[in-house]
Amino acid sequence: MNRPLIILINALALGAALPAFAGPDWQAIEQARKAKQATQMARDGNPMPAKGAEAMTCPPDALVLPLDHGPRAQSTPYLNAKRKDRYEAEQKACKEAAAKGAVQ
Repeated sequence: MNRPLIILINALALGAALPAFAGPDWQAIEQARKAKQATQMARDGNPMPAKGAEAMTCPPDALVLPLDHGPRAQSTPYLNAKRKDRYEAEQKACKEAAAKGAVQ
């Protein structure tokens, strides 16, 4: 009597622990992410972008540089200069794209 009871308890414990070993449900995660993105865009009044379309914010978001001096510096002046150059290039490309779109 004792042996079948132990087998039954072990089987129930294994059955209860089995979902803990399962991986994440990627399909459900992706569907939730898409639904959240769609509701966010609908709330903002933006149309849904076409598949594969690059979403370019024009003008680019404001430049925010990390701290490059002091005892807890998060960056270096060199990296901040590179970030500034990249931001200016993005602004220039955005203005050119806007001018090109207006001409056509």
